[in-house]
Amino acid sequence: MDILMKSVKLEMNGKLYVKDPESSDLGRKIIEHSILLIDEIGFECFTFKKLGARIHSNESSIYRYFENKHKLLLYLASWYWGWMEYRMVFATNGISDPV
Repeated sequence: MDILMKSVKLEMNGKLYVKDPESSDLGRKIIEHSILLIDEIGFECFTFKKLGARIHSNESSIYRYFENKHKLLLYLASWYWGWMEYRMVFATNGISDPV
């Protein structure tokens, strides 16, 4: 199952990011730690500078992936709802139509 989950690729709107964060280890680290940091300190206090300190990278490297924190939040929300859609389709696959 872990192998299956690693091969799942959700298609995201390309206008949400500058560089696809799924294309590199740093991008995936940005996504993972931004979720954790936003949960910890809230979106208003969240900055790319704080995220950079958390992932031991400079702030400018995050801007290579996202224009601003609002685009990052839109990316995270879109990814979440895409994941929910995938789970729903996966869970309901094979259920016959009762009609």
